[in-house]
Amino acid sequence: MDTFTSFDGIRIAYHDEGKGPAVILLHGGYVDGLGQFGEFDRILPVLEKRQEMFKEVFGGAPPLPNPPVEGRDGLVRALLAAGGRAIVPDMSGFGASDKPREKAAYENSAMARDAAALIEHLDLDAADVIGFSMGAVIAARLLLLRPPQVKSAVLAGIGDYLIEETVMEFPKSWPIPDSVPRPITARVWAEEGAKILEKGEMVPGHLASANLIGARITGADPKVMAAVIRGVIMDTLPEERLETVNVPVLILNGKADAANQKIAGLLNTIPTARAGECEGDHSSTPYEPTFHRAVVQFFEEHWRLRGWTRSPQN
Repeated sequence: MDTFTSFDGIRIAYHDEGKGPAVILLHGGYVDGLGQFGEFDRILPVLEKRQEMFKEVFGGAPPLPNPPVEGRDGLVRALLAAGGRAIVPDMSGFGASDKPREKAAYENSAMARDAAALIEHLDLDAADVIGFSMGAVIAARLLLLRPPQVKSAVLAGIGDYLIEETVMEFPKSWPIPDSVPRPITARVWAEEGAKILEKGEMVPGHLASANLIGARITGADPKVMAAVIRGVIMDTLPEERLETVNVPVLILNGKADAANQKIAGLLNTIPTARAGECEGDHSSTPYEPTFHRAVVQFFEEHWRLRGWTRSPQN
């Protein structure tokens, strides 16, 4: 992997492969860039550990993802096969990048500014962006920064709770204790996870303990993860800011991604947004062939509009 120094002095590592139209891939929490968008076998041991810990803490666990063979190479390979260029950073706090422990290092759209700095570092004239889960939050903030090089974006693994003060809707069977303040917004829920991470102890019957599970199975510093949550996830966006987005946006969630089925607010608020469809739950979606096809088709549409034609070498 290559590295560069971002706007704030943080060293960011990134993977860069391919020669065609550039796509910046922004990963979610408790995983690095290639863990999210690379080969499934790369992340499978982490998912197996997570399942074991879920059973220990909650008495049960979601089924282990088992995506179709044709999806297991990951989105990076799908983009390269389409002739694109995949640029995959490890965001600050993750993977091979620097991991500051202070909340201030992640506030004020710092990760989005890192992505913009990477685009400048690579001297890109145009780039498309996809973010998954936490990465979708970063991608949305990147759109609000309006770097002229960013031409379109996919926001995946995300729901209406990205919008400020939107109430989160959890399946009734999920372990959410009565002690969690109501109504539950992204800010409230993120603070629950951050407090558990800081304390470093599992809370029986509390789904937010999944954050500590995520830290332990990946070897992440819980203090760093708490700072990331408070600096990034808790910083939701007001509708009036999302209304200013002026590049095409695809909202894309797996049909079984239970926490991310509510997207009407995003579609109504982002004037350029449309919805896509694919298979998968929150863990398996990045490795589903239907997810890859939806992403590639969306980007190819905009590559063609910008005059790109695939050469025989691609």
